[in-house]
Amino acid sequence: MGDSPHLKRIALLHLGRIHDETPALRAHLAQHGIASELVPLPPLAADALAGGNPAPDEQLAADSPDWGRFDLVSVRDCRGSHRHGDFLPRIRALAQRLEALGVPLANPLPVIEAGHAKNAYLPQLAQEGVALIPSRWLPRGWCGSLAELLEDGGWQEAVLKPAVGSLGWHTYRVGRDGAHLVVTAADGSRPVVAGAMGAGAVDGWLASLARDGEVCLQPFLPGVCRDGEFSAVMLGGRFSHAVAKTVAAGGWIAHERFGGCNTPCQASAAERQWAEAIEARLRRRFGVLPYARIDGLRDGEGELLLLECELVIPRLFLGEGGAFDRYAEVLLGPASTRMAW
Repeated sequence: MGDSPHLKRIALLHLGRIHDETPALRAHLAQHGIASELVPLPPLAADALAGGNPAPDEQLAADSPDWGRFDLVSVRDCRGSHRHGDFLPRIRALAQRLEALGVPLANPLPVIEAGHAKNAYLPQLAQEGVALIPSRWLPRGWCGSLAELLEDGGWQEAVLKPAVGSLGWHTYRVGRDGAHLVVTAADGSRPVVAGAMGAGAVDGWLASLARDGEVCLQPFLPGVCRDGEFSAVMLGGRFSHAVAKTVAAGGWIAHERFGGCNTPCQASAAERQWAEAIEARLRRRFGVLPYARIDGLRDGEGELLLLECELVIPRLFLGEGGAFDRYAEVLLGPASTRMAW
């Protein structure tokens, strides 16, 4: 990796937690003379919170850092952003400040805005021919019958999740048990009452979920318990590495938080082609991205269906993929391409 003469300091924004792989990344950056600093995402100024219209350089809190001392700002460590309803307003205010100073975001603002919510990019990919898990998007404030949604889709079981979320937050498996519905959270708990519930109780519970934002309903694919998820990591617009994410015994969600494991795997030619085709569609919309994680599940015939594209705050499995230097070079590369390797 060649050193960059212009990039000397990177701000790694966070919301109190960082990725497990970030300390090792910082060490790799330091080996090439690049300092990295963990910086809390600043809150909005009081006037902005109160609904006022302060000037762009006054939208952030007064004690906001001196952003001019950074050469690049990354949002990838803002874990838990789904729990912060003001995340995007804070990022937008910061982006205005950075633009005035000539300091780029590692991922441009349009990517952050679209990638933060699944309903901001997945429907468009479906319209472009990408095979997705069939989805019903329930708008904010939705009220209706979950049993009717399942019947309309021909689904015995389905997965409910918010359009903005991660780490299994408010993710539920719902299914029919005779005349009743059964709801199970990602951690195996029953969120409303123990056992099966009447339709009225479930519909009220689901309406409460939809009060805060759009909710996605998808058929449950039982193959996930056997095959897990396939994750392809793209760096600088190119395939870097792949990881197989397994489901814990008795579980149904592929995540280490719920007992699953992440194992580096050798992607087949078909798997690489699948990921590269999706990246090409993202590129047409956003340009070359410094990073993206493309997650898929297999249907009953073993074909990959797109689950989601993690474009903003993904874990990139840099350790599992031996990719710390590749990722560092993408960050250090020309701002117009991020394709230094």
